[in-house]
Amino acid sequence: MKKEYLILILLIVALSGYLIFKNQDRRHYTLPDPPKIKADQVDRLVVEKPDRSIAFTRKDQGWVVTDKAYPVDDTAMNQMLDVITGLRLSALVSEKQDVVRYELDNSHGIDVTAYDRNTSLLSFKIGKPVPTFNHTFVMLENDPSIYHAKGSFRQHFNKTVNEFRDKQVMDFTEKSITGITIQVQGKQTHLTAGEPGSDSPDESESGFRYKDGSTPDPKTVSNLLSTLSVLTCDRFLEDSDKQNLEMESPDLKITLENATPIVLQLFDLGEEGPVFATSSMNAYAFALEDYVAEDIRSWAHELAGLTSEKEEEEKEPAVQ
Repeated sequence: MKKEYLILILLIVALSGYLIFKNQDRRHYTLPDPPKIKADQVDRLVVEKPDRSIAFTRKDQGWVVTDKAYPVDDTAMNQMLDVITGLRLSALVSEKQDVVRYELDNSHGIDVTAYDRNTSLLSFKIGKPVPTFNHTFVMLENDPSIYHAKGSFRQHFNKTVNEFRDKQVMDFTEKSITGITIQVQGKQTHLTAGEPGSDSPDESESGFRYKDGSTPDPKTVSNLLSTLSVLTCDRFLEDSDKQNLEMESPDLKITLENATPIVLQLFDLGEEGPVFATSSMNAYAFALEDYVAEDIRSWAHELAGLTSEKEEEEKEPAVQ
Protein backbone atom coordinates (compact mmCIF):
# COMPACT_ATOMS: atom_id res chain seq x y z
CA MET A 1 0.00 0.00 0.00
CA LYS A 2 2.85 2.35 0.88
CA LYS A 3 4.44 1.52 -2.46
CA GLU A 4 1.27 2.64 -4.30
CA TYR A 5 1.23 5.94 -2.37
CA LEU A 6 4.87 6.48 -3.24
CA ILE A 7 4.21 5.92 -6.95
CA LEU A 8 1.22 8.30 -6.84
CA ILE A 9 3.31 11.00 -5.11
CA LEU A 10 6.08 10.61 -7.71
CA LEU A 11 3.53 10.96 -10.54
CA ILE A 12 2.11 14.13 -8.98
CA VAL A 13 5.59 15.60 -8.54
CA ALA A 14 6.54 14.74 -12.13
CA LEU A 15 3.36 16.24 -13.53
CA SER A 16 3.73 19.39 -11.46
CA GLY A 17 7.32 19.77 -12.62
CA TYR A 18 6.27 19.39 -16.23
CA LEU A 19 3.56 22.02 -15.90
CA ILE A 20 5.90 24.44 -14.14
CA PHE A 21 8.56 23.94 -16.80
CA LYS A 22 6.01 24.35 -19.58
CA ASN A 23 4.69 27.58 -18.11
CA GLN A 24 8.19 28.93 -17.70
CA ASP A 25 9.05 28.00 -21.27
CA ARG A 26 5.88 29.59 -22.70
CA ARG A 27 6.44 32.90 -24.37
CA HIS A 28 4.36 35.76 -23.11
CA TYR A 29 3.52 38.40 -25.66
CA THR A 30 1.74 41.71 -25.91
CA LEU A 31 -0.20 42.40 -29.07
CA PRO A 32 1.20 45.33 -31.04
CA ASP A 33 -1.05 48.35 -31.31
CA PRO A 34 -1.28 49.68 -34.89
CA PRO A 35 -0.94 53.48 -35.16
CA LYS A 36 -4.20 55.28 -34.51
CA ILE A 37 -4.88 57.59 -37.43
CA LYS A 38 -7.85 59.63 -38.57
CA ALA A 39 -9.44 59.44 -42.00
CA ASP A 40 -8.74 63.10 -42.75
CA GLN A 41 -5.02 62.49 -42.18
CA VAL A 42 -4.87 60.15 -45.17
CA ASP A 43 -4.37 61.89 -48.51
CA ARG A 44 -2.99 58.94 -50.47
CA LEU A 45 -3.64 55.21 -50.36
CA VAL A 46 -1.83 52.46 -52.25
CA VAL A 47 -3.34 48.98 -52.57
CA GLU A 48 -0.84 46.49 -54.02
CA LYS A 49 -2.39 43.30 -55.30
CA PRO A 50 -0.45 40.39 -56.82
CA ASP A 51 -1.36 41.51 -60.36
CA ARG A 52 -1.34 45.31 -60.02
CA SER A 53 -0.93 48.34 -57.80
CA ILE A 54 -3.86 50.75 -57.40
CA ALA A 55 -3.22 54.28 -56.14
CA PHE A 56 -5.89 56.55 -54.63
CA THR A 57 -5.41 60.29 -54.13
CA ARG A 58 -7.52 62.80 -52.22
CA LYS A 59 -8.40 65.87 -54.29
CA ASP A 60 -10.49 68.93 -53.45
CA GLN A 61 -13.53 67.36 -55.14
CA GLY A 62 -13.02 63.96 -53.50
CA TRP A 63 -10.99 60.79 -53.97
CA VAL A 64 -9.72 59.73 -57.39
CA VAL A 65 -8.03 56.54 -58.55
CA THR A 66 -5.05 55.98 -60.89
CA ASP A 67 -3.12 58.69 -62.69
CA LYS A 68 -6.21 59.22 -64.88
CA ALA A 69 -8.02 60.60 -61.84
CA TYR A 70 -11.22 58.57 -62.14
CA PRO A 71 -13.70 59.59 -59.39
CA VAL A 72 -13.96 56.95 -56.67
CA ASP A 73 -17.19 55.57 -55.26
CA ASP A 74 -17.67 57.12 -51.80
CA THR A 75 -18.93 53.92 -50.20
CA ALA A 76 -15.99 51.87 -51.47
CA MET A 77 -13.51 54.49 -50.28
CA ASN A 78 -15.08 54.86 -46.85
CA GLN A 79 -15.05 51.08 -46.34
CA MET A 80 -11.28 51.04 -46.83
CA LEU A 81 -10.70 54.10 -44.64
CA ASP A 82 -12.82 52.55 -41.88
CA VAL A 83 -10.54 49.50 -41.89
CA ILE A 84 -7.38 51.63 -41.83
CA THR A 85 -8.55 53.92 -39.01
CA GLY A 86 -10.05 51.07 -37.00
CA LEU A 87 -7.43 48.32 -37.46
CA ARG A 88 -7.18 46.39 -34.20
CA LEU A 89 -5.44 43.08 -33.52
CA SER A 90 -7.18 40.46 -31.38
CA ALA A 91 -4.76 37.51 -31.27
CA LEU A 92 -1.34 36.23 -32.27
CA VAL A 93 -1.86 33.41 -34.76
CA SER A 94 1.64 32.33 -35.77
CA GLU A 95 5.28 33.30 -35.44
CA LYS A 96 6.40 30.72 -38.00
CA GLN A 97 5.78 32.90 -41.08
CA ASP A 98 3.45 30.29 -42.55
CA VAL A 99 2.27 32.90 -45.05
CA VAL A 100 0.95 30.50 -47.70
CA ARG A 101 -1.47 28.90 -45.27
CA TYR A 102 -3.02 32.26 -44.44
CA GLU A 103 -2.81 33.67 -48.01
CA LEU A 104 -0.30 36.29 -46.95
CA ASP A 105 2.26 35.24 -49.55
CA ASN A 106 3.19 37.29 -52.61
CA SER A 107 0.68 35.40 -54.78
CA HIS A 108 -2.32 36.15 -52.59
CA GLY A 109 -1.61 38.86 -50.02
CA ILE A 110 -2.78 42.46 -50.46
CA ASP A 111 -0.42 45.21 -49.26
CA VAL A 112 -2.05 48.40 -48.01
CA THR A 113 -0.19 51.62 -47.21
CA ALA A 114 -1.82 54.87 -46.11
CA TYR A 115 0.11 58.11 -46.53
CA ASP A 116 0.01 61.69 -45.36
CA ARG A 117 1.80 63.37 -48.24
CA ASN A 118 4.92 61.19 -48.56
CA THR A 119 4.93 59.93 -44.97
CA SER A 120 3.67 56.39 -44.37
CA LEU A 121 1.05 56.39 -41.60
CA LEU A 122 0.24 52.67 -41.63
CA SER A 123 1.30 49.68 -43.71
CA PHE A 124 -0.03 46.15 -43.42
CA LYS A 125 -0.72 43.01 -45.47
CA ILE A 126 -4.15 41.41 -45.76
CA GLY A 127 -4.58 37.66 -46.00
CA LYS A 128 -7.73 35.55 -46.09
CA PRO A 129 -10.62 35.87 -43.62
CA VAL A 130 -10.93 33.29 -40.87
CA PRO A 131 -13.57 30.58 -41.49
CA THR A 132 -16.08 32.34 -39.21
CA PHE A 133 -15.58 35.61 -41.14
CA ASN A 134 -15.26 37.50 -37.84
CA HIS A 135 -11.56 38.20 -38.31
CA THR A 136 -8.95 38.55 -41.04
CA PHE A 137 -5.34 37.32 -41.05
CA VAL A 138 -2.90 40.23 -41.28
CA MET A 139 0.79 41.08 -40.96
CA LEU A 140 2.17 44.46 -39.93
CA GLU A 141 5.10 46.14 -41.61
CA ASN A 142 8.49 44.94 -40.28
CA ASP A 143 6.78 42.27 -38.14
CA PRO A 144 7.05 38.61 -39.25
CA SER A 145 4.20 37.44 -37.00
CA ILE A 146 0.68 36.74 -38.21
CA TYR A 147 -2.31 38.15 -36.34
CA HIS A 148 -6.06 38.15 -36.23
CA ALA A 149 -7.54 41.56 -37.00
CA LYS A 150 -11.13 42.26 -36.05
CA GLY A 151 -13.63 42.10 -38.89
CA SER A 152 -13.77 40.54 -42.35
CA PHE A 153 -12.53 43.20 -44.76
CA ARG A 154 -10.40 41.65 -47.51
CA GLN A 155 -13.26 42.13 -50.00
CA HIS A 156 -13.13 45.90 -49.54
CA PHE A 157 -9.60 46.00 -51.02
CA ASN A 158 -9.77 43.07 -53.43
CA LYS A 159 -11.42 44.95 -56.32
CA THR A 160 -10.57 46.10 -59.81
CA VAL A 161 -10.18 49.76 -60.77
CA ASN A 162 -13.58 49.61 -62.48
CA GLU A 163 -15.19 48.32 -59.29
CA PHE A 164 -13.69 51.20 -57.30
CA ARG A 165 -14.95 53.88 -59.71
CA ASP A 166 -18.01 55.99 -59.00
CA LYS A 167 -20.57 54.55 -61.43
CA GLN A 168 -23.23 57.22 -61.05
CA VAL A 169 -23.43 58.84 -64.48
CA MET A 170 -26.40 61.17 -63.93
CA ASP A 171 -27.27 63.19 -60.87
CA PHE A 172 -29.98 65.84 -60.67
CA THR A 173 -33.11 66.81 -58.76
CA GLU A 174 -36.32 65.81 -60.52
CA LYS A 175 -38.03 69.11 -59.64
CA SER A 176 -35.30 71.04 -61.45
CA ILE A 177 -36.31 69.61 -64.84
CA THR A 178 -38.42 72.06 -66.85
CA GLY A 179 -38.65 70.12 -70.10
CA ILE A 180 -38.07 66.72 -71.69
CA THR A 181 -37.20 66.15 -75.36
CA ILE A 182 -37.19 62.58 -76.69
CA GLN A 183 -35.67 61.74 -80.07
CA VAL A 184 -36.31 58.19 -81.20
CA GLN A 185 -37.01 56.47 -84.53
CA GLY A 186 -36.80 59.77 -86.40
CA LYS A 187 -39.44 61.34 -84.20
CA GLN A 188 -38.99 64.21 -81.74
CA THR A 189 -41.36 64.70 -78.80
CA HIS A 190 -41.22 67.59 -76.38
CA LEU A 191 -42.84 67.92 -72.95
CA THR A 192 -42.88 71.07 -70.83
CA ALA A 193 -43.25 71.20 -67.08
CA GLY A 194 -46.37 72.95 -65.79
CA GLU A 195 -45.98 76.21 -63.96
CA PRO A 196 -45.88 75.85 -60.14
CA GLY A 197 -49.25 76.57 -58.61
CA SER A 198 -51.21 75.97 -61.82
CA ASP A 199 -54.92 75.36 -61.31
CA SER A 200 -55.15 72.94 -64.23
CA PRO A 201 -56.20 69.52 -62.90
CA ASP A 202 -54.41 67.80 -65.77
CA GLU A 203 -51.14 69.56 -65.03
CA SER A 204 -51.48 68.91 -61.31
CA GLU A 205 -51.61 65.19 -62.13
CA SER A 206 -48.61 64.96 -64.44
CA GLY A 207 -46.61 68.18 -64.06
CA PHE A 208 -45.80 67.99 -67.80
CA ARG A 209 -47.75 68.59 -71.00
CA TYR A 210 -47.27 68.14 -74.72
CA LYS A 211 -47.34 71.04 -77.19
CA ASP A 212 -51.05 70.44 -77.85
CA GLY A 213 -51.83 70.78 -74.15
CA SER A 214 -52.46 67.09 -73.49
CA THR A 215 -50.68 65.41 -70.58
CA PRO A 216 -48.67 62.19 -70.45
CA ASP A 217 -49.12 59.39 -67.98
CA PRO A 218 -47.68 60.84 -64.73
CA LYS A 219 -46.34 57.47 -63.60
CA THR A 220 -44.34 57.07 -66.82
CA VAL A 221 -42.80 60.53 -66.43
CA SER A 222 -42.02 59.84 -62.78
CA ASN A 223 -40.43 56.47 -63.57
CA LEU A 224 -38.23 57.97 -66.26
CA LEU A 225 -37.03 60.97 -64.24
CA SER A 226 -36.51 59.06 -61.00
CA THR A 227 -34.38 56.45 -62.81
CA LEU A 228 -32.31 59.02 -64.71
CA SER A 229 -31.79 61.26 -61.66
CA VAL A 230 -29.58 58.63 -59.99
CA LEU A 231 -28.56 56.58 -63.02
CA THR A 232 -25.61 54.26 -62.46
CA CYS A 233 -23.80 52.19 -65.05
CA ASP A 234 -22.59 48.61 -65.02
CA ARG A 235 -19.08 49.52 -66.14
CA PHE A 236 -17.12 52.17 -68.02
CA LEU A 237 -15.68 51.73 -71.50
CA GLU A 238 -12.26 52.79 -72.72
CA ASP A 239 -11.45 56.48 -72.44
CA SER A 240 -11.66 57.09 -76.19
CA ASP A 241 -14.99 55.30 -76.67
CA LYS A 242 -17.19 58.31 -75.86
CA GLN A 243 -15.88 60.28 -78.82
CA ASN A 244 -16.20 57.24 -81.09
CA LEU A 245 -19.75 56.46 -79.94
CA GLU A 246 -20.97 60.01 -80.39
CA MET A 247 -19.96 59.83 -84.05
CA GLU A 248 -22.79 57.27 -84.44
CA SER A 249 -26.51 58.05 -84.48
CA PRO A 250 -28.06 57.15 -81.13
CA ASP A 251 -30.98 54.76 -80.94
CA LEU A 252 -32.49 57.03 -78.29
CA LYS A 253 -31.63 60.56 -77.19
CA ILE A 254 -33.19 62.19 -74.14
CA THR A 255 -32.54 65.86 -73.38
CA LEU A 256 -33.61 67.23 -70.02
CA GLU A 257 -33.94 70.99 -69.71
CA ASN A 258 -32.23 72.29 -66.60
CA ALA A 259 -29.98 75.24 -65.79
CA THR A 260 -27.61 73.27 -68.02
CA PRO A 261 -29.21 70.79 -70.47
CA ILE A 262 -28.62 67.15 -69.58
CA VAL A 263 -28.30 64.68 -72.46
CA LEU A 264 -28.44 60.88 -72.36
CA GLN A 265 -27.81 58.84 -75.51
CA LEU A 266 -28.32 55.09 -75.94
CA PHE A 267 -26.72 53.30 -78.87
CA ASP A 268 -28.05 50.15 -80.51
CA LEU A 269 -25.00 48.39 -81.92
CA GLY A 270 -26.90 45.23 -82.78
CA GLU A 271 -25.22 43.24 -80.05
CA GLU A 272 -26.67 41.29 -77.15
CA GLY A 273 -25.64 42.19 -73.64
CA PRO A 274 -25.09 45.59 -71.98
CA VAL A 275 -26.21 48.67 -73.91
CA PHE A 276 -23.60 51.37 -74.54
CA ALA A 277 -24.47 54.94 -73.64
CA THR A 278 -23.14 58.44 -73.00
CA SER A 279 -24.19 61.20 -70.64
CA SER A 280 -23.36 64.89 -70.72
CA MET A 281 -22.81 64.61 -66.97
CA ASN A 282 -19.96 62.13 -67.31
CA ALA A 283 -16.73 62.27 -69.30
CA TYR A 284 -16.73 58.56 -70.17
CA ALA A 285 -18.83 56.21 -72.25
CA PHE A 286 -20.42 53.41 -70.25
CA ALA A 287 -22.49 50.24 -70.42
CA LEU A 288 -25.95 49.88 -68.90
CA GLU A 289 -27.46 46.59 -67.83
CA ASP A 290 -30.01 45.25 -70.32
CA TYR A 291 -32.98 45.65 -68.00
CA VAL A 292 -32.06 49.25 -67.10
CA ALA A 293 -31.75 50.26 -70.77
CA GLU A 294 -34.98 48.44 -71.61
CA ASP A 295 -36.89 50.31 -68.89
CA ILE A 296 -35.58 53.67 -70.13
CA ARG A 297 -36.46 52.81 -73.72
CA SER A 298 -39.92 51.59 -72.75
CA TRP A 299 -40.81 54.78 -70.84
CA ALA A 300 -39.34 57.02 -73.56
CA HIS A 301 -41.24 55.17 -76.29
CA GLU A 302 -44.48 55.48 -74.34
CA LEU A 303 -44.00 59.22 -73.87
CA ALA A 304 -43.16 59.57 -77.57
CA GLY A 305 -46.39 57.79 -78.51
CA LEU A 306 -44.61 54.76 -79.92
CA THR A 307 -45.87 51.22 -79.38
CA SER A 308 -44.31 47.84 -79.89
CA GLU A 309 -45.39 45.40 -82.61
CA LYS A 310 -47.00 43.28 -79.92
CA GLU A 311 -49.09 46.23 -78.69
CA GLU A 312 -50.12 47.07 -82.26
CA GLU A 313 -51.27 43.49 -82.82
CA GLU A 314 -53.33 43.60 -79.65
CA LYS A 315 -55.08 46.76 -80.87
CA GLU A 316 -56.06 45.22 -84.23
CA PRO A 317 -59.60 43.80 -84.26
CA ALA A 318 -59.83 40.06 -84.58
CA VAL A 319 -60.66 38.77 -88.08
CA GLN A 320 -64.14 37.26 -88.18
